[in-house]
Amino acid sequence: MLTLYLKTISQRSDVVVVGSGLAGICAAVSAARKGAIVRLIESRPCLGGRISKEVQFPYDFEWTSNYAYQRETGVLEEIMSSVFKENHEGNYCGQERALINWISKEERLEIFLETHLFEVKKSVAGDKIESIVAISNELEGRVIFRASYFIDCSETGVLCQLSEVPGEIGLDQSEYQQLSSSGAITGARAASSMQIGISDIAVPFKCPSWVSLRWEDNHQAAQIDLMESLSRGIEGVHNVEWLGKSKNESRVKSADLVWASWDYLKNRSPLVNRAENWVIEGFSPVALNTKGFRAKGEYILTPEDMESANSFYDSVALGRSPLDVADSLLSSPRGKVALPQPFEIPLRSLFSDKIKNLFFAGEHVSATSRASASFSHPPTSAQMGEAVGVCAALCKLKRRLPRTMAKLGNVDVLRTQLNRLNHTCSLLGVEDSDNLIIESKVIASTTLETFSAKSSLMRPSSSLQQGLIQFPVSTNKIDEVFLYLESQENCNLQIRLFENASGVCTIPGACLASINQTINEGGPRWEKIRINASVNKSGWHFIEYKFDQKIILYEQLNAPVGLLWHQPIKSSNSGLLNPYSEYFPKLPSTPSLATVPVINISPAQTVYDSRNLKNEGSRPNSLPNLWVSEETNFQYPEYIEFHWDNPVDISTIEIVWDTTLEYLYPIRPQPFVDSILPSIVKDYKIYSMNDVGHWEELLEVNDNENGFSSHDFDHVKTRAIEIEISGTHGLNRAQVYQVRAYS
Repeated sequence: MLTLYLKTISQRSDVVVVGSGLAGICAAVSAARKGAIVRLIESRPCLGGRISKEVQFPYDFEWTSNYAYQRETGVLEEIMSSVFKENHEGNYCGQERALINWISKEERLEIFLETHLFEVKKSVAGDKIESIVAISNELEGRVIFRASYFIDCSETGVLCQLSEVPGEIGLDQSEYQQLSSSGAITGARAASSMQIGISDIAVPFKCPSWVSLRWEDNHQAAQIDLMESLSRGIEGVHNVEWLGKSKNESRVKSADLVWASWDYLKNRSPLVNRAENWVIEGFSPVALNTKGFRAKGEYILTPEDMESANSFYDSVALGRSPLDVADSLLSSPRGKVALPQPFEIPLRSLFSDKIKNLFFAGEHVSATSRASASFSHPPTSAQMGEAVGVCAALCKLKRRLPRTMAKLGNVDVLRTQLNRLNHTCSLLGVEDSDNLIIESKVIASTTLETFSAKSSLMRPSSSLQQGLIQFPVSTNKIDEVFLYLESQENCNLQIRLFENASGVCTIPGACLASINQTINEGGPRWEKIRINASVNKSGWHFIEYKFDQKIILYEQLNAPVGLLWHQPIKSSNSGLLNPYSEYFPKLPSTPSLATVPVINISPAQTVYDSRNLKNEGSRPNSLPNLWVSEETNFQYPEYIEFHWDNPVDISTIEIVWDTTLEYLYPIRPQPFVDSILPSIVKDYKIYSMNDVGHWEELLEVNDNENGFSSHDFDHVKTRAIEIEISGTHGLNRAQVYQVRAYS
């Protein structure tokens, strides 16, 4: 008898990452860029995890946070901007190609697709992973991966489970029962995706006998969600979910779920006649659920931590996904609870308290059952991935264990490194004592002093009769508010002024003033509203307005940072629960700045001063937190200068440009004619001042498309540097969040 043996291949590296969803990609790339040799293992034949061409789940949820400036920066921003520039097809295949093109440029990183992990070999003491063994379809053999550190970014926490780390599996029913007045048990939850096309002829459908689900037995929320998805367009990808009882509680199969919904649509739904020519062109082979494994770290993150925005000394990432409840869907915001602000994720929740060299990122991190359900959100898991990737590389460099890196003092080094990658670690900024800009005096060519300009006014085709206008306030009082409007007849306008609720959020808190004002019939003009209110604290403030339909508020295109319009929640039709506000910020749906009702405030608010460039934060928090120039055609460049009393040595300059953080990437791939955000600075030069006070050019950049720029050069000794900006990708202002300089 002939016996066949698989060949065995050995791979040595510094870091091994299991799972190539966004968490795994961010972890692998971040570790490699920090000097580590990295191997990325994926069991499927494609990259992307939940957003791959195989699974086709949404990248994001809509309406999920009350905080407006929520988009992630760091390596995820780089990935997504690259994908949307290259994915001209606007579909999942184009997205995967763009992902591969982007990640294949990384040195020190090798990818192993169709590689199935099946064994973990640990040290004699059982507290460290020495190697993992996998079967590779591509290499047609066994592969032994040896490394100093391992990162589990898999969908199910397979590396954690094979390593036998302490943890929990399945839903903690008691955690959900506390939220339910009836004490109801959470039923089976599963989600899949299907792609619908339209045939030229009628295509009948008979449900197979082996399909174990009947769509009418599904929870009403899941049924409504599918119908609303279809109402937005038939052709394309739709998510289909199961929520409730099923014959197989532990595992609802994708085929059962898809064909049960299809049987209803084709044979019994109100859409039967319309659905005659509909066909399913494909569906995900896997159904996602929330009964996976959760590892135990040194800290277990809870829903209370997320909801109250608890601060952690070792916070290394921010999440913004909504909270899970018993009737929540998996691939939709329906039934989830919006949070008032992002939440911090401590490093202690991202490594094992038993296996010393094991990190994790994603749904299986150290958290309670309800909290972990939020971490399947791709942008949130990606932020965890970047954090543990950089941490693993730093552990290798300093020969430390994750537990040691999480201690006070050590974790500050990690947080500073993440901050210098434009990765947001916490709700407040990260102190960086090495940044020379902090000790400089800043001079700017111009500064924006007003909230509106007539050149960008637009008369809307219709005007909602109720809304909330957000604006930043730096003075200790507000005397008057000016709205640009017209009215077809005399009518009443109700105005209320609110301060911000608290902390890093954009929701109204206490009411400071309430005014009823008669608006006279007349054409477009500034309408003055006397407020005469004291300001308790600087930060976001809000004007709530209500009027009848005879008033039209004019809108401003490309509004300055900090100005936003919030619409009533009832108009979103998202099914999301929001106990914190009656309004949601209306964010741009295309790569552009926000459109806002035209407003001005007296006294003028000096919130865009160049001194903001020295702040620790590099995004809006309670104020816009950036420098903005006056409007310009850039015939003459705008500039910012940094001067020191004594000469300093500089060899690195880092710049955080404005990338319109209120814009969120689409939940599914789509093509854009102009995919680059117009607020990004396109052309600039950097100068240093020589011994006799003359400017000498250090470098010039044209056609910049990145939101973050880092420049290394031979060190110069200087008393001043200048950044000269001669163009953006469309915006008629220069906008910069932060400049950092190092010797």
